[in-house]
Amino acid sequence: FVSSQVEILDWETKKQLCFLDKVEPNATIREIRLMFHKLYPRWYPARQSIKLDPKGKSLRDEEILQHLPVGTTATLYFKDLGPQIGWTTVFLIEYTGPLFIYFLFYFRMTFVYGLDERFTSSPHPVVNLACICHSFHYIKRLIETVFIHRFSRGTMPLRNIVKVNCV
Repeated sequence: FVSSQVEILDWETKKQLCFLDKVEPNATIREIRLMFHKLYPRWYPARQSIKLDPKGKSLRDEEILQHLPVGTTATLYFKDLGPQIGWTTVFLIEYTGPLFIYFLFYFRMTFVYGLDERFTSSPHPVVNLACICHSFHYIKRLIETVFIHRFSRGTMPLRNIVKVNCV
């Protein structure tokens, strides 16, 4: 068997970050990410984007080095995706927010409604029913997120949590 060499360059500066020697030709991109992570611990695998071309698409973890259009020395480009957050955590945050914000209004908090007695109590039974239905809905979603959902991608960039999921 002939071992391959993998050169990893920064996608913007084209500066060499590392040179992996004696990489098996049947190594996957996932394995290359792990090797790169050993050299640069701050860039854990979920934070790495590995590409064949600086402006190309990221390679999938399952892709095998010898099946890529590279010779015995492969040049790959690394891009830092930034801090990542797991999808389960994303959905737990997304569903917990509305659940607790609703309680601010249901319990007629004085910092929301003021001190006027007319606004701090509600004699209507439908208000209780609405709270039960709303709470059940979001508690059900939280339970589904923890016990049922399986996400195809492990993470998303942390900076997207507010602009994508919690708006």
